[in-house]
Order: sequence, then C-alpha cells, then structure tokens
Amino acid sequence: MEQFLDYIVGILWGPTLLIGLLGTGIYFSLITKFWQIRHFFDSFRFCFLPGKSGELLPADKTKVTPYQAACVAIAGSIGSGNIGGVASAIALGGPGVLFWMWMTALVGMMTKMVEVTLAVYYRKLDSDGRKTGGPLFYIERGLGSKFKFWGIFSLLFTVGIFMQLVLAPEAYTVGESLHEVTGLRIIYLSAFFCLMCALVIWGGLRRVIGFASFMMPLMSVLYIVFGAYIILINITHIPAAIALIVKSAFTPMAAVGGFAGASFMLIARTGIARGLFSNEAGWGTSPMVHATADQRHPIEQGMWGVMEVFIDTIVICTITGMVIVLTGEWNSGVSGSTLTINAFSHGLGKRFAAYFIAISLFLFSWTTVTGWYSYFHSILEYVFRNSTPMRRTALRILRITTPFFGLLMAYMIDVLNTNVSYAWLIVDISSSVPTYVNLVVLLLLSKTFVAILKDYEGPGKLFGLDEYCKVKVD
Repeated sequence: MEQFLDYIVGILWGPTLLIGLLGTGIYFSLITKFWQIRHFFDSFRFCFLPGKSGELLPADKTKVTPYQAACVAIAGSIGSGNIGGVASAIALGGPGVLFWMWMTALVGMMTKMVEVTLAVYYRKLDSDGRKTGGPLFYIERGLGSKFKFWGIFSLLFTVGIFMQLVLAPEAYTVGESLHEVTGLRIIYLSAFFCLMCALVIWGGLRRVIGFASFMMPLMSVLYIVFGAYIILINITHIPAAIALIVKSAFTPMAAVGGFAGASFMLIARTGIARGLFSNEAGWGTSPMVHATADQRHPIEQGMWGVMEVFIDTIVICTITGMVIVLTGEWNSGVSGSTLTINAFSHGLGKRFAAYFIAISLFLFSWTTVTGWYSYFHSILEYVFRNSTPMRRTALRILRITTPFFGLLMAYMIDVLNTNVSYAWLIVDISSSVPTYVNLVVLLLLSKTFVAILKDYEGPGKLFGLDEYCKVKVD
C-alpha cells in the first residue's frame, strides 16, 4: 500500500504538476505580454508608496485594507520552506537552483495576479455584509453557468485543503528545531507553539489579520537585515557567486566536498519545484484572503499578488540562498535548517545563528498557521453560506480546534514513535489535488481575466463596485 501511495505521489507531484504550474504562468505571461514585468515598478509603487493603495489600517474595523489582506497572504506563504526548504534544494541541486527559483517567480507573479484578480472579481458579500471569496466562488460563479459538474471541482478543492488542517506539520517542525537549541522534548515545544497559535486564532479573524499586519513586516525585516549583513561582509564574493549561480544553472555539477553532484535536469527541476512550492502561486490559497480586501478594482489587488511572490521568493528565499552560496556552505554535505544555521554562523557566530534561525523558523511558522486559518475560515463561509446559524457554529468550532490539529503529528512521532509515512503520503496527495483543480479553472477563466485587465487599463467600469461580476467584462 505504501509503495502504491508513493507511486501516486510521484505522479501528482512530479513533472505533471511542475509543467502545469510553470505552463500556466508562462501562458498568462504570454497573453498579457508579460504584464507583471512591464508593470512591476507600477505595482511596487502602487502597493508600497504612501497613499497609492489606500490606508494601511482601516478606519472602519469591519473592513480589511488591501495591505492587511496582503500581509495575511504573505505570512501564509513565508514559512519553514524559506529557511530549510531553500537550503535543502541547494544541497541537492547546487547553486544553480537559485537561478531557476528566480525564473519561476517571474512567471509565478502572473499566476498569482490572475487568481487574486478573479477572487476579487467573483467575491460576494455574506449575510453580515463582509466581503468573501476565493477559488470556490470563482468556480461556482465563473463556471457554474457553463459546466454542469462544477460542483466536483469545489468538492475536490475543499477536501484537499482541509486535509492539510488535520495533519499540519508546522508544530512538529518547530518543535524539532527548538529541540536542537534547547534540548527540551519535542512534544512540549510543539505544544507551546500550538498554544501561541491559539492565542492569535482564538481572537477570531480580526486578530489574525491584525497579527499578520504587524508580525509579517517585522519578521521579514529582521531576517532581511541579518541576511543582508552577511551578504555585505562577503560583498567582494558576490560577482563570483552570481557567476556560479548562472553557470551552474545550465551545466551539470560535479561532486565537490560534501556535494554529491547534480545533472542539469535535477538542478532545473529542484529550482522550479522549490520556487513554485514556496510562493504557492497557482495553489488557490491566498486568493481567499485577498478577496476580503476593500479594494477599488480587482486588478489593484492583483498587484498585491505580484508583490506577494516577489517578497516570498525574490527577497526572502534569495537571502537564504545567497548567504549559503557566498559562505561556501552549499557543498558542506548538510541540508535543511542545519545548513542555513551553518551559513549564518559565518557572520553571526554559531550559537547566535542557531538561536536566530530557530526563532525565525518559529515566527515564520507561527504566521503560516495563523494565516492558513483564514483560508479554512473562507471555505466554511462558502460551504455554509445559506445558513447563518450553521456557519457561525462551524466557524466557532474551527476557531477552537485549528491551533491543536498540528499537535497530532508531533504526538504521533515523538510520543508514539509512529511511522507516519502513510499520513505524509496522504497529505501529499490531498494537497496536490486543489492545485490541479485551481489551475484548470484559471485556464478556463483566462478570457475573463484578460477582459478585467483591459477594463482596468480602459474604461474602468469596475472601479468602486461591491460585486464586480455584476458588470460583464467578457
């Protein structure tokens, strides 16, 4: 059975998914003439210059600003993969992996912009007057009149996302990392992490949004500052490091030091996979929180999607990767967070680096778990949209239980010494299904997206509307 599940995972998470994710991004880039690159600085100015994208914090506490929605989305995508995942990718494929991560991010920006734009365009107001949306909404409202079996798409997406709630790995990952620093038992450290998540999630969606709006910039800036310090003290090696990254992206790498060597296909596949899985472009997750933003036009929130991928991959992942390459630790033979710690220790010292990476991993995972709560919240909003009492009960149960689902994985591994390979394989399968569903839907709605984009650049009929899809643009 385990071999069969492993075979299925190999198919679902193999070249098929990579081609689907990368191909979708390339397709939308081509039909929009690489809008995300041509208008990158326009998007940057709109999102980050004061007054361009509206207020940072809402005057009306019942509303969510574009900045707040983006903070939750970015916090949900920046996680342990930005620290340990990037390190493992470089340990496996060498420095050239970074180049393919960058290339993947360039097209991933467009995919993210498309799904965020469609989520805002097809969103609705719930019975309490709050904006809600996401893939389930653009599946129903975008495909419902054209495809008889759209409900199957919705079911597959919902089941796949919620499977990741039941067997969430972050609590165990954080507990394992803190164990290396403190020596305390993993289950206790994982329980502490879950309790910290509960302090945020039990405050409801408003507290989750407020927490992400504060913590995401703080943790990102701290990581960037310390990473940039190490890069600066190795500034004379930057040209050689960039040359190595570009050269090794296209040529096989021979074994050197503790590095086992890598073929061109392994380098490219590892970099593309790490880039796509880091920023979650095409997964359909972050559009659910972007849809809640009080934005004037769908494309304007789509610009935040572009910046989300930029911050996650081009900034945070690059900091990790450049520190590892510049310090020469990439061929040391270790991987994961240990490799990142060893690289950061060149400028911060071994002990401080270990604590810094452990704390960074804690903060990144903390915001990931609390950010993902908003995704589960959005799905239940949709499932129980026709029954206010049932919706409120379901959301109350979700709020109470979400923080502690992650403890299940830690308990199974640390206390019961259980072989959880079956669970991991099932999670891998379930997490790939929503992505396939979302990619298919995005392609089917490509004409609608292009029409929305033309409206933004043209007559602007959609500006300032609560329900954008009331105005036909296709």
